[in-house]
Amino acid sequence: MTALGAALLAAAWTFHTAPLAKEPAVGRETAPDVHEMRVPSRGGCGWWETSAKIVPGGGARFRATVEISMDDPGENAYNDLMMFVRWDIPGSVRHAKGSFYQRDFVAYTDKVSGGRTIRSFDETFAVPGECDSVEIEFIGKWHPMTATIRDLKVEMVERPKPRIVRCVVGNPHEATGNAIIRKRQAAGEEMTGEKTMAVHLAQMEACLTNIFANVEKPDIILFSECLAQQGARSHAEVAEQIPGGPSWKLAEKYAVKYRCNIAMDVKERDEDGMCHNTVFVCDRNGRLAGRYRKVHLTSGEYQQGLVPGNDFPVFDLDFGRVGTLICWDNWFSESIKMVKREGAELLLFPLAGCKPDHVDTCFPARAIDAGIPILVAMRQGQLPNGIIDRDGTWIAKTFEDCGFAVADLDLNERKRTFWLSVGPGLGDPYELYYDESRPEVYEKFDWRKPRR
Repeated sequence: MTALGAALLAAAWTFHTAPLAKEPAVGRETAPDVHEMRVPSRGGCGWWETSAKIVPGGGARFRATVEISMDDPGENAYNDLMMFVRWDIPGSVRHAKGSFYQRDFVAYTDKVSGGRTIRSFDETFAVPGECDSVEIEFIGKWHPMTATIRDLKVEMVERPKPRIVRCVVGNPHEATGNAIIRKRQAAGEEMTGEKTMAVHLAQMEACLTNIFANVEKPDIILFSECLAQQGARSHAEVAEQIPGGPSWKLAEKYAVKYRCNIAMDVKERDEDGMCHNTVFVCDRNGRLAGRYRKVHLTSGEYQQGLVPGNDFPVFDLDFGRVGTLICWDNWFSESIKMVKREGAELLLFPLAGCKPDHVDTCFPARAIDAGIPILVAMRQGQLPNGIIDRDGTWIAKTFEDCGFAVADLDLNERKRTFWLSVGPGLGDPYELYYDESRPEVYEKFDWRKPRR
């Protein structure tokens, strides 16, 4: 049984300044367990370091508060004041090659008060391997600032438990429904928008029946881009209201009956009469959990009169936070990063279709960049629908018409990679890509600047 409670702070605090810095950072202890750091210029970097004894096999919760005063109140500390933990291998020489298991950033929230930023660090990690001690660093860099560190606490807690989500992607083939529509047209039947939608919705219902007959308690099901509207004479006559339209009613019926979240992509007509390419999520109670309107419309879509969305909302479902992109969105790498920054833990990605190299290269790369799993739902048939894990691995695929791909994902899993920016140890790449990014630099780019 792992011993729970406060860990022992095993060493005095030590301040370090970067040897190559033109203007060294300065640190001083202003009161018992209160440590100040002064970064004098953009060329400065300094850090306070201490350590704690911990218990192998359990969980360790790290908490601290840092009060940050920027010399320029208009600047943002973002990732220029961070808290790291380095997990030691028992008996190793500190900082020697191979001497630590891994290094992690500790997550934080900010509150701005009176021109100061109060940064509250708080995160629980599973203790790796046989680790029995951990080094803790508070690092300040690159912005002139004064930071005061207080209330460091390291507590032994229960090891974080897996958070399993059963994900399903439905796979009705567009060609099957369109063949039925053409056959009925050839027989002289007038196929109105209502009738063409009914054909494709019947495919989706057959797929749902197949899923619920074979998958026990799915948490979320995703279908492809605008399948219900294919084969119609006019896009205008098949745009539907959400909630309330035919696609919504189908999702609501099965979501309530089987207590499952269901996501579909439709052409939506909003309350002002404007049309969008929209993903909606119907929750287990038959309520609208959220909608996403495609931000990057293709030329064909805006020439039809569709209007883009202007943000990347994330939906709070009962198992976690879910974001979505639609088809052309995913060819802009900023999109999935924006969804991640909004807190998404899982991405829904319906699309019409693509080339095989996108399946093999582009989609896995997006999952790796953002560090979130992706549910991929296409309507082509010749390419797979399925589920990509956060490390870019396809863990489930299907080609079967009205079949499905299913996989259980642990949203608490952290797959680490050796070296990266952390030195000779493991790092969490998905967090590193964000915590060591430079958004204040990227945002300076003039998008009107000529590209040649």
